[in-house]
Amino acid sequence: MEKDQDSRKWQPILNQFEIEIIKKNITSKIEFKIASYNLLSPILLNENFYLYENLDQNYLNWKFRRANLLKEIEHINADIYCFQEMDENEYKYFFKRKLSIMGFHSIYKKRSNLKVDGCCIAFRKNIFDLEKKICVDFFMPGIDILNRENVGIILLLKFKPKFSSSLISFQHEPKILCVATTHLLFNPKRGDTKIAQLQLLLANIDRVAYKKSKLMENKLISEYHPVILCGDFNFSNESKIYEFLIKAKLENFKFLNRSNLSGQKTDFKTFLPIGKNVLPKCLGVTDQSQFKYEVDSRNLRLLFDKNNLNRQKMIDISFGSDSISHCFNFKSVYSHFDQTGLPEITTCVNDFKKSVDFIFFHSNDNCEKSNFEESVRESNKLYLLEKYELFNENDGKNLFIPNEIYSSDHFMIAAKFFLT
Repeated sequence: MEKDQDSRKWQPILNQFEIEIIKKNITSKIEFKIASYNLLSPILLNENFYLYENLDQNYLNWKFRRANLLKEIEHINADIYCFQEMDENEYKYFFKRKLSIMGFHSIYKKRSNLKVDGCCIAFRKNIFDLEKKICVDFFMPGIDILNRENVGIILLLKFKPKFSSSLISFQHEPKILCVATTHLLFNPKRGDTKIAQLQLLLANIDRVAYKKSKLMENKLISEYHPVILCGDFNFSNESKIYEFLIKAKLENFKFLNRSNLSGQKTDFKTFLPIGKNVLPKCLGVTDQSQFKYEVDSRNLRLLFDKNNLNRQKMIDISFGSDSISHCFNFKSVYSHFDQTGLPEITTCVNDFKKSVDFIFFHSNDNCEKSNFEESVRESNKLYLLEKYELFNENDGKNLFIPNEIYSSDHFMIAAKFFLT
């Protein structure tokens, strides 16, 4: 049976006991909501109309879809929105104005060259101040692995000391949140390009979210502001690229088949190993997904750090090794399986029904629920409160979108957090 819009509910992650522990032990905490949505560009729909030709044409009309998309956006009532496949003209002449009326400031980045769509992040003006923004263009002429016109946006947002009564005000040091969104390359056969785009994005997040490096128990630890990364990644939760993002490391990647890296399809008979560095050294992005000049600057500061007495603790980097990594401890908002064990889906196009849209979050020492009470402390730490329900693959058998309720070929995903 097809669910209607009202049947998608918020699902609690923390129980009431855990919420009370946070409220008892943390004096300054903020609750906020973030959503991510691939809107299905009207131009891309027309260019790939064969995918939608069997659907009710009334619901493919852009004016209908645009109004319905706006209703969905208003219904979820988030504090931060991340959009993909937003057409440039639609942003300029419709969404920017509508979002502003709703109380949002928005940042838009169009894809390169002749592409018409792009990404957008919108945040409530009465809650956040924009500290920094970086728009990342993955297209780099002359570099084969980066010859696709995809983009990302990274914002550093500071919570205002006092804002709407729905959130808890505080007088402590400012709370900072790094928010990033992207729409990676679709092509299932180009997993190498997707990893390259992701590494470039992570290197930029690293330089935006970085706070400091410090010695703890004779180990050098890098600290970052809390990070939320969301978007349409065009890889599945069963893929090696997903594994790289969650486990923060991918070993022996040069021997992996680039055609199967994304997990979108696994029926390719041709074995095409990556067989080389993902990113050329000239870009200055290390195997650790950091810019070398950033690491050099941090090492220079460590050299003069009075706490680094032996002057031997430095941030290690490498180029051209057999493994790649990054510095974040990402967790996924979604477990990718519902309570019955069925796979969840975020997109539904003909027979392709998978999770390719994600919300990942990082904060220093992400808590494990088995040690929850001991983990609660005063810090810039994200706690996942609730997630917005997804359909499972059985539901997807009777879902054909866009339809009268859902006006994209993706479903909006969303989460509620505490930031302490």
